[in-house]
Amino acid sequence: MIGDVEFNHEALPPPAALEREWRKLEAVARPSFFMSWQWIGTLLAAVPAAHQPNLLRGTARGETVGLALLGASVTRRHGLVRSRALYLNETGDRRFDAITIEHNGVLAPAGQEAGVVDSAIAWFANHGNVADELYINGSVLRLPEATVEGRGLGRSETVVPSYSLDLDLLSSSGGELYPMLSANARQQLRRALRHFEGYGRLQLSAAETTAEALTFFAELKVLHCASWERRGKNHSFSGGFFERFHRLLIERSFAGGGTQLLKATAGGRVIGYLYNFRLGDRIYAYQSGFADADRRERPGIVTHALAIQHAFQSGARIYDFMAGRNRLKEGFATRCEPMLWQVFQQPRLAFRLEHLTRRVKRAIAAQNPLSAVRRSDRASRSRPARV
Repeated sequence: MIGDVEFNHEALPPPAALEREWRKLEAVARPSFFMSWQWIGTLLAAVPAAHQPNLLRGTARGETVGLALLGASVTRRHGLVRSRALYLNETGDRRFDAITIEHNGVLAPAGQEAGVVDSAIAWFANHGNVADELYINGSVLRLPEATVEGRGLGRSETVVPSYSLDLDLLSSSGGELYPMLSANARQQLRRALRHFEGYGRLQLSAAETTAEALTFFAELKVLHCASWERRGKNHSFSGGFFERFHRLLIERSFAGGGTQLLKATAGGRVIGYLYNFRLGDRIYAYQSGFADADRRERPGIVTHALAIQHAFQSGARIYDFMAGRNRLKEGFATRCEPMLWQVFQQPRLAFRLEHLTRRVKRAIAAQNPLSAVRRSDRASRSRPARV
C-alpha cells in the first residue's frame, strides 16, 4: 500500500518534464490508452495555450503516486445555476473534449487506483472554495455511495454500456468468431461474408507507414461523414479539432504501434476502415467508416470480424468496442460493463433545487411516453457516435 495520498492543484510543468514524470508513473501503472502519454501528450500538444488544463498531483512519502490533467470552466445552466467546474483529463471546453475520453481516471500504481481516486475526491471535497463540481467522464471506476456521501458530496451519473470481446475465447477457432456467436448472429455474418465475396477475395490491409495511416484516416473520414449525414445525425468530424487531434495522434504514435488503421476490401471494392488504438494486449475500436449506402449489406460486421481475427493473430487478448450500444457490439461482445459519466458536487442549495426540478420533470415525462421518446431521439441526434 502507498499510504495516505495528498493532492495538489498545480500549473503544468514544461512539456518535457511532465512527459518524464508521466512516463515514469505509467511504467508502474496499468493505464488505458486514454491515460497513457500517447493520448495525454497529444492532447496537450494540440490544445491552444489559452485552454490548457492544469495538473492534479498526488504524493505519498514525497513520491508522486497520482497524476491527472484538470481542466476548468464556469458554466450557467438554465440561466440560473452557476457552477465552477473541474474536468478530469479534459479541458472543460466542448470544442476540445469532443474527442471523448473513455477508461478515464487518475494515473496511479497498478492495484492502487481506487485508493488514489478516493484521495482525489477527498481533495475536491475539501476545496469547495476552488470548485463546485468535478466531472469524471468515461470511467469504469465507481466509488461506493458511502464514500461519496461521507465526504459530504452529491453525485449524478449517466451509465452507458461498454462492450468488449475476450480474444482468448477464440483460441480453438484460430480467431474465427463463429463459435462465440448466437445462431442468428452467425447466420447474419455468414450471409454478409458471402455477399461481399461475390465482389472478390475479402482482405484486411493494415497501414504500414505513418503516411499510409493518414491516407486511410482521410478515406475513413469520407465514409464516416457520408454515413452519418445520410441518417441526418451529427458525426465526429463536425468540429475541426477532432480531425487535427487525431492526425497529430497518428503522427506521434503510429510508428510505436499505438494507433492502427485498417482497410477491408472485397476484390477491388472498399468495404470499410477502422481506426483503432493499441496498448499492451488491448485493442480499442475507436472510429470507423463503412461503405453502407445499402445498410442491408452489413459492411460493419464484416470489417470488424476481419479486424477481430487480425487482433487475435497479433497476440491481443481484448478487443474493446468501448461505450455505446448497437447491435454489432451486442452480437460480438463477450463482456458488457458500465461506463460512467459522473459529476461530483459540493453541497450547494442550487444543486439540490436543480435535482428536484429534474425529478419532477422525469415524473411528468413518465406519464407521457411520447414526450420521453422525442427527448431520447433529440439526445441521440446530438451525440456523435464512433463505431
